Amino acid sequence: MKKFLKKKVSKVISVGVLFTFVFGLIFAVSPTEKAFALSYDYSNPYSTGCAYKSPITYETKYIYKSGVKIGYVQLKGSAYCHTAWSYVKFYSAAPYNGYANVGTYRYNGTSSTSNARTFCNSSGGNGVVEKGQTSCYTAQLWDKDPYNSLAVVFVYSSTGSVIAQAQTGRH
Repeated sequence: MKKFLKKKVSKVISVGVLFTFVFGLIFAVSPTEKAFALSYDYSNPYSTGCAYKSPITYETKYIYKSGVKIGYVQLKGSAYCHTAWSYVKFYSAAPYNGYANVGTYRYNGTSSTSNARTFCNSSGGNGVVEKGQTSCYTAQLWDKDPYNSLAVVFVYSSTGSVIAQAQTGRH
């Protein structure tokens, strides 16, 4: 009788442990994903490695100044990290400091209001395009459904007024 009870108790404990393990995994996945998402917001896509893990170029738009193509802006991302960031590249070196800045704007689904944004000169970016430079990039933002992002570049005159602009669609 003792052996019989011992087997039954052992089976009940095994089923209980298995039940706890399975439900523990189900509930542990969601908070981990959220912590993972938050850890990438406003971080550098290159130092985190996201720029090299399943990289994506969502869209490229050319930048025109007085009808001449001077460069392009890209919305980039990582399928692995579920992030997006912006990158701008000019065909010639900037003639003065503060020549250009690009921004990444994140939206929640179809919302018309950005809930997060970052620029080249924000923490995690590499700074605005200065004299002699040809590019800059922003920090990354979490970009997994329902979120989507777009890139906007602003090119400035030496006095600080916007002289050219280009924008990607939301992806």
